[in-house]
Amino acid sequence: MLDYREDPHSDLIEITVDGRIGKDEFEGIAARLEAAIARHGKVRVLEVVKSLGGVEPSAFWADLKFGLRHLNDFSRCAVVTDKRWIEWLAKAMDPLVACEIRHFPPEQIDAARAWLRADTQSA
Repeated sequence: MLDYREDPHSDLIEITVDGRIGKDEFEGIAARLEAAIARHGKVRVLEVVKSLGGVEPSAFWADLKFGLRHLNDFSRCAVVTDKRWIEWLAKAMDPLVACEIRHFPPEQIDAARAWLRADTQSA
């Protein structure tokens, strides 16, 4: 399951992952993200991973293509999870993407939101 929430007053988007991700569900979220990117130029994303019950191969492929198309469209990404392998993956991706990525444990979700909202010049 994917849950998408957008702050109507800023470029901040929150996506929660909880369970298995299918292609149709991913494509719906991707369309909303692309619309936000079109409105703002770049967006800041908070991704909360509660559980990941697998990703359909077609959803994984769609995610990869989306990521390659939008490499420069994210200014900051915060990943909130207690899953160590996802934390490791976020750290491994950091030098490969144009945006700043930080990991936060679930109890620091408010700190993740504050970091995303902070002026990128002062952070």
